This record gives sequence, structure tokens and C-alpha cells, in this order.
Amino acid sequence: MSSPSSSTMSSSSKSSSSLFLPFDPNSPVLVAKGVLATGTLGAITGASIGVIQTKNPFALSINMTINLSIAGLTFFSIREYLVSPLLLSLELTPSHSRRLSKLKEQGLSAVQRGKLPAAPIPSLSEVRWDRLSDSAIAGGLTGGVLSAAFRGRATFLKAGITSSLIASILQISINQARVIRLKTLAKQSTPSLPQSASMDDPSATTILPGKDDQVHSQISQSFEQPLKPPLPTTIQEAESQKPTFPEKMMNSLTKFLPVRKLTNEEYVETLEKKRMEVDKRLREIDDEEKRMYDWAQAQNQSYNRS
Repeated sequence: MSSPSSSTMSSSSKSSSSLFLPFDPNSPVLVAKGVLATGTLGAITGASIGVIQTKNPFALSINMTINLSIAGLTFFSIREYLVSPLLLSLELTPSHSRRLSKLKEQGLSAVQRGKLPAAPIPSLSEVRWDRLSDSAIAGGLTGGVLSAAFRGRATFLKAGITSSLIASILQISINQARVIRLKTLAKQSTPSLPQSASMDDPSATTILPGKDDQVHSQISQSFEQPLKPPLPTTIQEAESQKPTFPEKMMNSLTKFLPVRKLTNEEYVETLEKKRMEVDKRLREIDDEEKRMYDWAQAQNQSYNRS
């Protein structure tokens, strides 16, 4: 039986935990990767501009690296530690709800996770709009704050709108690249279906108009988690199904010469015919040896009589 003090403590802990925003534990890594990417982009861009304009590429490279690194640090810090936690707590979109449920599952044990229902697989539409609102708001705040700090407060609104549009376009481009990658994986998995099923039942490989997201969403798990290596048996089967070099040569020669590749049954039948011919020749040799032996015995007998 629980005491009133324990119940009050549990209720107070729940109320205090609800005051904190949900933070992604991978946020420091994401911020570091973002700063590294923007810094590298600045270095390459500055060096390229210096070479094109016949200026000192080293100085321009360092200058743009520092500027873009500061912008990247500001942008990703605001997005990961302010905007995203706020939108996750509000569950603004289905994508935010899914990310929030994943964050809650990270704090559970393996037994508790096993009792939870299966998480819904994100569709292609969710991948297309993933983190778009986060990047748009963070981009607007970053551009407005940096412009107000270096150019004055009057430029906050214009710089914020411009930076928000740029961040949105970049985020949409990255999401579209992910969608293209998922569709490519889906196309690569299509030839693995049995040929007999696709020839006998065309509807087995036909995707209905309303089922496109559902089919490709199964492939979208590769975006959330790394691909698992295939089993060795699968690799061996795939290697065995590939045509060898002599088979490729034979297939190419059949287009120009009156030759064709024998099937396994025809090859076995040819070997059987050769075996029968060899057996027949062996019987003929045995009969010839017997005749020679009989002839030699007859000659010996006639010689002994004489």
C-alpha cells in the first residue's frame, strides 16, 4: 500500500518533468557535424573565389571558414536546443510526434520497449517535410540575430526572412535527396522478387496509386538506421546466380555463330550417349581378345599334335 508521501512525490516528479523540454541526446553530435560541414563548405568556397578572382585564396578560405562556422554553430545550436525541443513538446507535425516517441523509448528498458506497440514507419511524405519547420524557424532566428548584431536592429526582419527561405530550401533539397535514395533502394529490391510470380501474376508487382508511400516507407528504415549486412548465404546465392565469364562469352557468341548453350538435361543426355558408346567399344574389345585367345589356344594344340 503506497503512502501519501510517495504519491505526492511521484506527482511532483511528473509535474516537474513536464516542465523540461525533450532534448535529443544526439544533439551535440549533430551540432558538431553541422559546424564541420559549414566550415568545410566555407573553406572550399573561399579558396575557389580566391583562385577565380586572382586573390589570396588562403586568406579568403580562412575568412569564410570562420564566418560560416559561426553561422553554422548558431543555426544548429538554436535548432537542436531551442526550436526542435519546443516543437517536439508541442507535437506540431506527425514527424515531431514520431521523434518524440523515439526519445521517450530511449529512456525505457528493453523489457518495457518490448511491451510497447510497433512504431509506425515514416512515409515518403514525412521524409520530404522532415525538420523543415525546425530549419525554417532556426534559420530565421540565426539570420536575424547575426544581422542585428553586425548591421543593426533594423535589418533583423529582412535578414530573418531571407535566412529562413535559404534554410528551408536547403532542408527541402536534403530531404529530397533522401527520398531519391529511398526510391533507389526500392527499385534495387524489386528484381529480388521471383520471376515466376511476376510473369504469372502481374498484379503481384504492380503498385497501386495509393500504395506508393506504404511500399517505399518500408525502405525508409534504412534512412533512420544503418543498413544491416546481408547474410552469408544470401551473398553466396547471389554470387552463384551471376553468370560466369565462359557463360557470358557463350551468350555473346550465340548472337553471331550457330551455337547455343546446352541445358542440363541435354548435357546429361549427351554424356549418357558417350557412355553407351564407350561401353559398346569395351565389349567389342573384350570379344576381340577372346577370339585372339581362342585362336592362340588352337594354334598351340595343333603345334603339340604335330
